[in-house]
Amino acid sequence: MPTHDIIDNRTEKLIDHLNQILCTSERARFAVGYLFLSGLTSVAQRLLNLKELRLLIGNTTNRETVEMLAEGYRRLDLVAEEVEKQAYRKRTEAEKKMTRETGANLRNSVELMDQTDEAQELIVGLIRMIEEKRLKVRVYTKGRLHAKAYICDYGKVFDLLGKEIERHEKGIAVVGSSNLTLAGLTHNTELNVLVQGNQNHAELVRWFDDLWKEAQEFDDTLMTELKQSWAAAQVRPYDIYMKTLYALVRDRLESEDEQELLWDDDIFRKLASFQKVAVRQAVQMIRDYGGAFVSDVVGLGKSFIGAAVVKHFERTDHARPLVICPAPLVDMWERYNEVYQLNARVLSMGFLREDEEEGVTRLLNDFHFKDRDFVLVDESHNLRHPDTQRYKVVQTFLSTGRRCCFLTATPRNKSAWDVYHQIKLFHQDDRTDLPVDPPNLKEYFKLIDKAERKLPDLLANILVRRTRQHILRWYGFDAETHEPVDPNRFQEYVQGTRRAYVLVGGKHQFFPKRDLETIEYSIEDTYQGLYQELRGYLGKPRKGKPAKARPDGELTYARYGLWHYVHAEKQKREPYASLQRAGANLRGLMRVLLFKRFESSVYAFRETVKRLLKIHQYFIASLDKGFVPAGEDAQYILYESDVLEEGVLVDALREVSKRYDVSDFDLQTLRAHIEHDIELLQRILKLVSPVTPEKDAKLQTLKKRLAEKPLKGAKRLIFTQYADTAKYLFANLNPDGKYPDIEVIFSGDKSKEKIVGRFAPKANPEYRFAHGEAELMTVIATDVLAEGLNLQDCDNIINYDLHWNPVRLIQRFGRIDRIGSEHERIFGFNFLPETKLDKNLGLREKLHHRIQEIHDTIGEDAEILDRTEQLNPEAMYAIYETHGSAPVQLDLWGGADDEFLDLNEAEEILRQLRKDNPAEYERIANLRDGIRTARPSLQRGLYVFCQAGRFQQLFLLDENGAVISRDIPKVIGAVKCAPDAKAAPLPDGYNRTVMAVQRKFAEDVHHREAERTFTADLTHGQRYVLRELRILFEATQDEDIKQNVNVLEKVFRGPLTGAVTRELNQLRRNSVTGAALLKNLIRIYDQHNLKDVSAQRSLVMADRPVPRIICSEAFV
Repeated sequence: MPTHDIIDNRTEKLIDHLNQILCTSERARFAVGYLFLSGLTSVAQRLLNLKELRLLIGNTTNRETVEMLAEGYRRLDLVAEEVEKQAYRKRTEAEKKMTRETGANLRNSVELMDQTDEAQELIVGLIRMIEEKRLKVRVYTKGRLHAKAYICDYGKVFDLLGKEIERHEKGIAVVGSSNLTLAGLTHNTELNVLVQGNQNHAELVRWFDDLWKEAQEFDDTLMTELKQSWAAAQVRPYDIYMKTLYALVRDRLESEDEQELLWDDDIFRKLASFQKVAVRQAVQMIRDYGGAFVSDVVGLGKSFIGAAVVKHFERTDHARPLVICPAPLVDMWERYNEVYQLNARVLSMGFLREDEEEGVTRLLNDFHFKDRDFVLVDESHNLRHPDTQRYKVVQTFLSTGRRCCFLTATPRNKSAWDVYHQIKLFHQDDRTDLPVDPPNLKEYFKLIDKAERKLPDLLANILVRRTRQHILRWYGFDAETHEPVDPNRFQEYVQGTRRAYVLVGGKHQFFPKRDLETIEYSIEDTYQGLYQELRGYLGKPRKGKPAKARPDGELTYARYGLWHYVHAEKQKREPYASLQRAGANLRGLMRVLLFKRFESSVYAFRETVKRLLKIHQYFIASLDKGFVPAGEDAQYILYESDVLEEGVLVDALREVSKRYDVSDFDLQTLRAHIEHDIELLQRILKLVSPVTPEKDAKLQTLKKRLAEKPLKGAKRLIFTQYADTAKYLFANLNPDGKYPDIEVIFSGDKSKEKIVGRFAPKANPEYRFAHGEAELMTVIATDVLAEGLNLQDCDNIINYDLHWNPVRLIQRFGRIDRIGSEHERIFGFNFLPETKLDKNLGLREKLHHRIQEIHDTIGEDAEILDRTEQLNPEAMYAIYETHGSAPVQLDLWGGADDEFLDLNEAEEILRQLRKDNPAEYERIANLRDGIRTARPSLQRGLYVFCQAGRFQQLFLLDENGAVISRDIPKVIGAVKCAPDAKAAPLPDGYNRTVMAVQRKFAEDVHHREAERTFTADLTHGQRYVLRELRILFEATQDEDIKQNVNVLEKVFRGPLTGAVTRELNQLRRNSVTGAALLKNLIRIYDQHNLKDVSAQRSLVMADRPVPRIICSEAFV
């Protein structure tokens, strides 16, 4: 036994003393600064046996506010201001507020408790004590209660014979620093003292009673919180389902205050309700993560949404916007800029090239753009290649902390890495605060490749995307009754038995239906029976190896695989190693290019063969002059052969090919293969020259279809991939230009604004016809018209040759398939060569595969190829797969008729509920974290929803505790139920099972946080800068310089963006030291907003998410 009365939790634990004291006490009075029920758990058994317990607690919020200001900012003036504000606050208002805050803090403490049997027994016992009037709780609201006192009245004590033992002392107390928390009672270093003696006890009781009289009653609030807690609440399975939906999308549901977010400007008045929701969502995502995608499917008005986002930041944050867009959209954005007063600069993507002097910092140093601090990128999928100049220029510009908004209906073109590279423009560190596991973007995308993670789980945090059916279901009005569409009867609209519209700018706007048809034609007939022979010359895939040069063989494509003709001992050395990298896929690409032009049109194929023949002849001329025209520069000059005289061209080739020694090549074999290819190209040209337009089966098929309904007399938009084919079609559909209503446009050859205005004057009312100018009925175009233009006056689109990238097809259809089209139905005609060529190209298979990838990722909502394309229009983010491909295990959770929800759908369900039944919405919103239930099921299992900060995980487990799925929509599908679904008693051992899941989640969180805060080794540039800064610090006596060095050292020792790292490496390479180094580092510090980055880094380190259970459900 100790010989003193000091309790510090080091040698003496307060918990042991309290348990010993309570063992012989019948009444207790506890006064504490704040209360966590975790503290009561350790003394629960003794407390629950007391005849009376009075708890007097202070309010935590005020205490935490003041201490946060003092500790976090060290600003005494702010502390004084806060204290004064509290001192002179109206007493009644303050008391009510403090009581509410204490209730909220108590709720939080209950929600954070481990769901153990002991904790459950404590909460149930406290409820019983309140009901039996043995527990009374009050909140001290007259000021801040810092005192901690545990005052106990002794009960009667009896000897072994049952005789009462007389006690001289009436009670005992502990006074000190320990709050009634688990840490305060057990392991915090505290200082408490035992207070004995009747006089001391009487004085402490008097002190307590005086404060008790001044305090506010808290019994009812405590009772409410305890009864609604996880340990006592009786909830329905439906409550678990709705709680899940609410917790998943809570941040996306703006509060009543936030509904005044948008300004009443011209642009916002024109927005439809679904577009306003998109603006709010995008604004919040940009504020949270620095950037966001607006990726509604084509035709839903992304440009208006983007303009509204720009206007919002211009108005609320006084942002100076920059709009970056493809050249064809510059005029549109300039018009928006003027009409809606965006105060933006508009820049064509064509300008995004590295400058010889300034490199990738071109935008940063251009006075027109360097002050722009908010960037909108239209058609951002054009910035998906990190090795391009335009990408590097934009990445460097955004690396300085500028916020941005990306508009694209197709962020993923070929693979998930397209999305990764776009995200990296505004989120340049792979370590991320996005709620994904692992918290590293590159590692997460690697797991996507392995099908171990899902891209939509990440995109849900930074991407806004809805399909047409989603818009009609949740924002549409019935065309006959003009009442809002009933979401539960939406199948009638999908099947076409009813029509719906949306309100945009006060007008009824319908979506047209898309009717697709594949036009097959015989390529054998097109090439007059020469198809097999020509195809044989074009060759087969050879995985990089050249074909043998046989007289009746195929093209060797030697010109495009020069590395194979370098002597073996030189192949691994530069510059020849670069030839291998450059030529690895070039021959295959050239073969594919010939195939595609072969299918496009006889004319395009013939012109290509002519150009290749000329290039090969110049190549032989170069060999005759004693050099090999190799490398990228030589290739560029060869392709410019049409505009250079032969002598000038050969001299230019010689100049750029000096790096390549002719003696390092097997010249004899190379010459033989090039001459072989020249001979075959001449033979091909001779074979196709007699094929006239009249004999061209594909062209004649087009002419025939244009003369039939629905194309006859209607507007027609004909797309082709190649300018040569566009010229060919125009020359044959409008010979000598005799039809003023037929036009052609390909890259940069004509005014796009004029063509668009003449072709679609209703959709582009700003266009003014010149005198005598005719409205266009037929336009032939390359993909120069495929992006961002409104051409919905037209209702027929013809893909004369399918672009191999289906993203382009989506963009093409989006020109006429747009909200506001006056056409009830639009028609798409896709030319497709006969099966033999399809087999060789794998065109259909490739298109179907790529389109399915787009479906699985983002949920494109209409067919591209034909009616057999399997769609999943409900999969807005494709968070779940179609029923046909769902894992077998999930059939046991509801069978084939089960429905899965995505986050967009969940959000709209709750929006609708808030609108139709606000009381029920509030009830759902106020359901406590941790609630649980059970319901009858054919299969046993468990569902647990865990959260730490923004990081959420849904677990679906089988009866053995094995995780079946963490996929959000699939798990939601398992818990989805009707309001009248019956609950069942919780099974034995439920707490233990749930806590096992929480522990697993806590381990994931711990691992994730360790990864997120891990600091990688310093780069060479960082080491150099830090060393030179330390030398400068030691050498100077200037206190200002020393202070600057201290700040810079702290910043440059932490994680840095790629752009900053490149600049530091440049300083190292240039050996910049001393004052020049300091000047450059201060410039980098200011230019890249490293002050904000440093502050955010400190904030992140301080913010440690606490794992908690949101809800759970047993299937019994």
